[in-house]
Amino acid sequence: MPEEAKVSIICNAYNHEKYIRDALEGFVMQKTDFPFVVLIHDDASTDGTASIIREYEEKYPDIVKPIYETENQYQKNTLRKIQEDRVHSKYVAVCEGDDYWTDPLKLQKQFDYMEAHPDCVLCGCTTGWLNMKTGKLDIRYRVDEDRDVSEEELIEETNGRIFTTCSVFAKAEIWIRRPKWGFPIGDYPLNLYAGLNGAVHVLREPMCVYRWYTENSWTKRMDGAGKRAEVARKMIEGLANFNEASGGRYAESVRRRTLRHRYTLALMEADWETVSGELGEVYRSRGFLERVSDRLRCKHPKLYELVHKITYGRLK
Repeated sequence: MPEEAKVSIICNAYNHEKYIRDALEGFVMQKTDFPFVVLIHDDASTDGTASIIREYEEKYPDIVKPIYETENQYQKNTLRKIQEDRVHSKYVAVCEGDDYWTDPLKLQKQFDYMEAHPDCVLCGCTTGWLNMKTGKLDIRYRVDEDRDVSEEELIEETNGRIFTTCSVFAKAEIWIRRPKWGFPIGDYPLNLYAGLNGAVHVLREPMCVYRWYTENSWTKRMDGAGKRAEVARKMIEGLANFNEASGGRYAESVRRRTLRHRYTLALMEADWETVSGELGEVYRSRGFLERVSDRLRCKHPKLYELVHKITYGRLK
């Protein structure tokens, strides 16, 4: 009988035919001194995603453990429970089907750190960001050294988004119990919940790649003022719920993060009076080009759209 897995890799895939092979290669290339499994879930893809997964299932039957749906479970809001019920390991690592790992020792390095530091409940790593619109790969948020991350930094993300989903390695109980708090995304509340329950650590070495603006991706779906406004409202709601759940211990960090989402909401609604007045604290903290962009967006939206198309990547 195979030894019970110490780590479960959680991979959700939907119409990821162009990307899923990279994800699977990143999993099966892992070199570890412990057993692990890939709990991959194909959510009724209509392209060739399932066929590619079957290739790896046949080649690595002790590692790749798929579910092939005939009806989409994400739309039924049942996907989370399906994957949680499959986990019987001490740890989970997460990577969506359109992202991938680049270091064959990623799992081993994170496992070793967690085993040596039992107070740590989540260990992430630096991530490469691959822009699928431009083809550019860069490190957007690099840390200078391996270090713990405070709850305040997790809340505010003042230095950028340290953890992407594909970097996460966590105690299974933390990943399973993570609350939603009304947030429209899954990785952010996981990070906040982890910080309330133990130490959170980041490894400076880049070991994975997050693709943004892929087809069917979160970043692709968020294009447009209406969607961004909706997300901002839900983030404000989630932060209020988190503040209550944490007993107000991080109220100032929550306030600052909430201001940023209120600012985004005002921008998407072209509410210049609020942007420059009530939310002037945020406006003044932004760089010169950002302030120019924000003013154009609110006061001269047609000119903003023209400038944005011409200088995409500079004014956002």
